[in-house]
Amino acid sequence: MEPHHADVWITAATSAPGLPVRADLGFFLGPEQWREQLPRLAAERERVEGAAPGLLTAHTVKFFADGVIESGTAALLEPYTDCPHSHGIANWTPTELAEAVTAIDALGFQPHIHALGDGGVRVALDAIEAAAHANGPRDRRPVIAHAQLIDPADLPRFADLGVIANLQPLWAQPDRLMTDLILPKIGPERGGRQYQIAALLASGARIAFGSDWPVTDHEPLRGVATAVTRQTPEGVPEGGWLPQERIDTATALAAYSAGCAYQASEEKEWGVLRPGMRADLVHLAADPVETAPRDLAHLPVLGTWLAGRRTHGSGTPAPVPAGEL
Repeated sequence: MEPHHADVWITAATSAPGLPVRADLGFFLGPEQWREQLPRLAAERERVEGAAPGLLTAHTVKFFADGVIESGTAALLEPYTDCPHSHGIANWTPTELAEAVTAIDALGFQPHIHALGDGGVRVALDAIEAAAHANGPRDRRPVIAHAQLIDPADLPRFADLGVIANLQPLWAQPDRLMTDLILPKIGPERGGRQYQIAALLASGARIAFGSDWPVTDHEPLRGVATAVTRQTPEGVPEGGWLPQERIDTATALAAYSAGCAYQASEEKEWGVLRPGMRADLVHLAADPVETAPRDLAHLPVLGTWLAGRRTHGSGTPAPVPAGEL
C-alpha cells in the first residue's frame, strides 16, 4: 500500500472483531515519487504495528520491476519471440531501482520486488546487491516475487545474495494461459526454464510459496498439488510439465509454512509444529504426505487455529477483539 492508504488498512484490520490471520502490510513505492514518500515510511510502520500487536506488521516495501509476459510487459534480456523489436517494459531504470532499494534497506525495511522476466529479475538482483554493498551486512531477507523466468547466470545469485524467491506454484502448469499466451511470446528455450522451483532449491536458495490472490486462487492445497505434479487439474501432461522442476509434498508444504515464516522473520515463533511455537494450525482430513498427488487439491480442511484460537471449522467460537487475544 502507499503510505497515505495506511489509515484504510488499519481501520479495517482493527475494527473487525478478532483478526483471523497474521498480516504484514506492504508499502508501495513507484519510480515517480518515492523520494517524497520515503520520510513517512518509518512513522507509518510504527503506527501499523501498534494497531494490532502480534498480528499486524509493516516490514515490507513493494516494488514492480516489470509487468507480465502474457501482455508483453515483463522485461526480457532478449526480445520477445513474437515481437522482435520489444524487450518488454522495465518500470524502473536500474540505477533508480538500486537507489530506492538501498534507501529503504537503510531504514530496515524488507524489499519485495515483483519481477517476472529474466531482465526484471536481473535488475532486481542487481538492486539488492547494490543495497547490501552500500549498507553492509544485516539480516535483510530480500524478496523477489514470481521469478517466472531466470537467466542461468542469475539463478545462483538468489542463494549468494540471500534472496527469497516468493513463488506461485499454481502457475507452474500448461494451462491455456501458458500454452496460448506465454509460450508463443518467449519460444521453447525460455519456455522450458519457467518456475524453476526445484532448481532454486538445489542451488541453496530460500523459497516461500504464495498465491498472488486475488489474481489467482488463494487455496494453498491447489498450489501444493501443482508443485508436486506440474499438471493441470485434468492431469495434463502425463508425468508433469517440465518434470525436473517437480518437488515432493513435504517440500511444498514447507514452502507454504516454514518458508513463509522465514520470509516474515518469524521462524522462531511459527511455521513448524514444535513445542513452544505459536499454535497456528490447519487440520486436514488426511495426511497430505500420504495422499495421492492428484487428490491433494481436494483434501478437506476441517479446521484452522490462530495462536490456539479456532478460526474455522466446527466449534469455531465467536470472534473476540484483537486487543483481548
